[in-house]
Amino acid sequence: MDPGETVDLTATLINMGGAPLSNLSTILTANDPRVNIVDNSAVFGTMAVETIKENTTDPYVVEVNPTAPEGHIVSFRLIASDAGFADTIDFDLNIGLSVPTDTGRYYVFYSGGPHLESPDFAWVAIDTTQSAYPGTSLNFYDNQSVTVSLPFTFTYYGNNYSQITICSNGWIAMGSTTSADWTNSGIPNVDGPDAMIAGLWDDLDPGNSGMAGDVYTYYDAANNRFIIEYFRVEHYPSGYEENFEIILLDPAYYTTPTGDGEIIVQFLNAMQQDDNTIGIESPDQWFGVQYFRDAIYHTLAVPITDEFSLRYTTFKPGQTGVDEHETPSLVSSRITLNAKPTVTDGPVSISYEIPNASGRINLRVYNAAGRLVKDFGQLAVTGYQSSVIWDGCDDMGRRLPNGIYFARIDTHDASGTVKIILVD
Repeated sequence: MDPGETVDLTATLINMGGAPLSNLSTILTANDPRVNIVDNSAVFGTMAVETIKENTTDPYVVEVNPTAPEGHIVSFRLIASDAGFADTIDFDLNIGLSVPTDTGRYYVFYSGGPHLESPDFAWVAIDTTQSAYPGTSLNFYDNQSVTVSLPFTFTYYGNNYSQITICSNGWIAMGSTTSADWTNSGIPNVDGPDAMIAGLWDDLDPGNSGMAGDVYTYYDAANNRFIIEYFRVEHYPSGYEENFEIILLDPAYYTTPTGDGEIIVQFLNAMQQDDNTIGIESPDQWFGVQYFRDAIYHTLAVPITDEFSLRYTTFKPGQTGVDEHETPSLVSSRITLNAKPTVTDGPVSISYEIPNASGRINLRVYNAAGRLVKDFGQLAVTGYQSSVIWDGCDDMGRRLPNGIYFARIDTHDASGTVKIILVD
């Protein structure tokens, strides 16, 4: 199903019971404003035991809202009934293009994608080539791992970690391990460390004599993130240099539906050698998202190019957006967010109410593609309500083009979003 499309849906049913059905009928439902079920019924009629039928001549008809977010997951329920018999079947369908997932815990979005959750590439250099973010060199040699303490607790697959292990071979792992595995395998797999985040997992050598390569770490306290940069690291056996970084976002400041932390992996340059693994894996090694391995991409992935980002998050596709069916303000149990006016050619007042406010408040504005355009930074808590004025410009002071934008406010345990339309 694509945004704006009207589709016919059919179901294939099998009578697995011990008695025939004489007049089986079905009703399709979906409690989601992004779809409208025009024809919700289908009659299957008589079904003998162990027979199969599909409603090809009497399909359900579903309209998809044109503003539905790309990749949004719609939950349907099919209710089947006959005299003395009833059953319900729940299933999900995507609107538009989906993204790789580990069966529903973490999803991976890529820069330049059509999803609201797609990240922007924003390289954070922490190596010795600059001074804005003075990273700490790990002075790695070949096949080395080191355990470091995190400046915040990072939640990963429901587990809390205060330490990570950083390996010279392009991966980090939650907790502490002595592994320095360089033989990249698939994900998920019992090979490699538990709770692994493979930025670019293969035989890398940052300490080769004569090479400028190294691995750096930096805690960006102002933006609540911990950064690990692999800078000009040699890739064996080609000798090419890889430049990428793994960024852990503090879950207390970047909230998700499950409480799990978000992970950003950025590639300053496209992969110079393609016999590696890119993805994340659960602590028990049963689940994971494999974006790439040994020259083969996930079927829902796009190729990694220069200046490319991946975002691993537990937000489902389309979950962070709003559309025409929703009210102008989205209210959580803790936040009310409003914009006046919502259609404007000038400044707009963005106001919020947060009962029992405590901790930090972040207010950001995103465009319709989910890209950050204006960051008001961390706001002070004054009572439980306040407001800011947005002039319709980005962080560089440039007037943004006409279109739909979303102001989003986040606290440590709740968020709210409101739509704003800029016009001339």
